[in-house]
Amino acid sequence: MNFTSQAIIAMAVATCGNTGSQSGSSSSSSNTFSCPSWQKMVDVEVDIITECQTDSDCTQVLGGTGCGCATDDLIASSGYDVSYFYDLLDESDRDGCSVEFDTTCDCSVSATPVCEWGTCTWSN
Repeated sequence: MNFTSQAIIAMAVATCGNTGSQSGSSSSSSNTFSCPSWQKMVDVEVDIITECQTDSDCTQVLGGTGCGCATDDLIASSGYDVSYFYDLLDESDRDGCSVEFDTTCDCSVSATPVCEWGTCTWSN
């Protein structure tokens, strides 16, 4: 499993003072992190894997991160192995946490992936 330095820092920060009984976390004794900690770790990973320099970098649609259509899902840059992202989602789900993604819920069939201000996104 490849950890980026930003993800490792986020994990360390997210677990500082974690008692396992924070609001919003599952009460299961198998929890590794609280739900807010899972959200922070996924948010950091999204920030990392959606970084781009050109439109051609934005090639990996992250299925299941939008409101039900492909053109609302997040887009990762082609240079990143997204398996760690999906592993984070699987682990948070096993801990009973629902991770939220800040998507627009726009489902334009004509939208195309673009690199806007250094982040992969959709453009009509």
